[in-house]
Amino acid sequence: MNHPIHHRRLGLGVFALALLTGLTWNHRVSGNDSTNVSANQTTVQIADQSITLPAPTLAEDLDADAQQRRITPLLRGLSFKQFARDSVVAPVRIYLRYITSDAGDRVGHDVHMIFIIHESLQTFSDQNIANRLGGEAAEDSTEATAADVPAETLQRLGIDDAGPDIRYRQVDFELLDKIRLTGLLRIAQQSSETQNRIDVSLVEAFDNRWQFTDGPDTNSSAGGGDYSGFQGWLTATSLDAMDAVFIEARFVMHEPPQWFAGSNYVRSKLPLVLQEAARDLRRRLKKGDGG
Repeated sequence: MNHPIHHRRLGLGVFALALLTGLTWNHRVSGNDSTNVSANQTTVQIADQSITLPAPTLAEDLDADAQQRRITPLLRGLSFKQFARDSVVAPVRIYLRYITSDAGDRVGHDVHMIFIIHESLQTFSDQNIANRLGGEAAEDSTEATAADVPAETLQRLGIDDAGPDIRYRQVDFELLDKIRLTGLLRIAQQSSETQNRIDVSLVEAFDNRWQFTDGPDTNSSAGGGDYSGFQGWLTATSLDAMDAVFIEARFVMHEPPQWFAGSNYVRSKLPLVLQEAARDLRRRLKKGDGG
């Protein structure tokens, strides 16, 4: 029997990273005979806005100097040496931008995160990264499972591209202990000798839903609704002349106005949760803990 992914009590940042690393990367080289995974959709509709995600900072074939030239502008005054130091508390750069409607109302979030881990891409790719990043979920292993969506469901939705590099997963989780989200994700994987990439997008044809987890509106029509507008990617790129990997994540997500009554709740929580997720990953790597 197939089960959806359950990440109980999962924080927003850990959720995003865990989803973006929800597959164990196969360290095989796709090269030029990749199944066109590189043609991933990078545009998503959030309210009345069409949002296109930028390309990753690093291409696959850059030398050390070129890599540092591209990364350094993102550090905002921090030296590359400081950013790349081998420490659990080495800097994690997180950039947040509100997505606003034509009327100026906030409708979502654009999140960009970069950090470095000191491990080879080969070793990093051979681990189940979701277990490493999803520290809270790992504690509840009875429900922290994932399975492909039944073929009948994909056929009903008109989906015919599922395969080794493109998976579909159902999700059911709590967001910041306030909102329950259920839905279907498309997860596309791409690998090379120097870079791995995972793209994640919400399948809009599916009945994706949100619902308050508590409060007086939980069981009323105001306590939930349709959900759309989540997309992101994560890359792990080997740093030339270093035994280290540059991790970059970019995702956009819709925040319905009912969620937190227009407050900055998500924005205030997100940086701390993302930073702790990166540090927890580093701790686990240093301990040799594969999750």
